Formats: sequence, C-alpha cells, structure tokens
Amino acid sequence: MSAENQEKICLLGWKAFDAERFLKERGERVCVRITVPTVRETVEGPLRVIKQEVRDGAWVLTACWVTDPYDV
Repeated sequence: MSAENQEKICLLGWKAFDAERFLKERGERVCVRITVPTVRETVEGPLRVIKQEVRDGAWVLTACWVTDPYDV
C-alpha cells in the first residue's frame, strides 16, 4: 500500500481485530498493541483502535477496552 493510501485510511474507533483483519486481507503487515489504564481499572467493553501509525512499512494499531453503549 502506498504512503498516500495509508494516510487515507482511518481505523480509529474500529474494533481492533476487525481493523487487523481488514489490513491483513489487503496484504498489509499489522501489529495490535493493547494499552491499559494506569490510574483506574480496565473497563468492560470492546477493544477499539485509539491510535494508528505506520512504522517501517507495518501498521501499528494501539487499542484499549472502552465502554460502548452502542455495542449490544
């Protein structure tokens, strides 16, 4: 995927493993990093992408668990 196309794809808010599958289906290398809060307990909810970047030609998606009232 060209650098131009990488800038056009926004995966913020996606469920992390849906975003990972989306990229892998397009032949991309991807790593999902899971972050947890340091000052409060982890919440119940889906794992969502909160940051995306491309390093050395691979996608790095940072994800955390978020409360999501729309995810029933």
